[in-house]
Amino acid sequence: MPKHKILLLDDEQNIINSVTRILRSDELEIFSANDADSAWDLLKKINGVDLIISDNKLPTISGVEFLTKVRQLYPDTIRILITGYPDLESTIRAINAGQIYRFITKPWENEELKMIVKQALDYCDILKDNRALIALARKQSEALNTMQKRYNISQSEFDKSGIYIIDEQKVSETLDEFMKKYYPQGIK
Repeated sequence: MPKHKILLLDDEQNIINSVTRILRSDELEIFSANDADSAWDLLKKINGVDLIISDNKLPTISGVEFLTKVRQLYPDTIRILITGYPDLESTIRAINAGQIYRFITKPWENEELKMIVKQALDYCDILKDNRALIALARKQSEALNTMQKRYNISQSEFDKSGIYIIDEQKVSETLDEFMKKYYPQGIK
């Protein structure tokens, strides 16, 4: 299974170093940026990430604004906001505007941060699995529709649970017609 990619965005390098140490794992590929522009360049270069953990106070843009833009360009990315200055208004705005997965206040508990990141990445995996299952179901539905049209099978020939009921008499007659048409002398 490929590694999960995480982007840490904070203008304080010691915070990035601290979170990197806490999250270091063989299953994670951790990237970092100290400002929004560097983060955008990195996101484009690596074609997005699974999870972004951003500080709310950034030099040119707020973390809420950054994560809101991330949501528009990378909607599948899970977004976590960290702030040292929590207030109810910014929390509500962050959740509504950027659809933030979690809102964490500084200082955080290391084990809690690890648990939140694990839950976020598990959620990310569930979303990917759901998308794959939906794509498979659509493909199967298209194949079934194609077969129904090709073999002229009406919806009434299915039972309530969607199972196709084979009329043995009809199959026997069809095979008999096939044999007469293509093997009029019979098979030797």
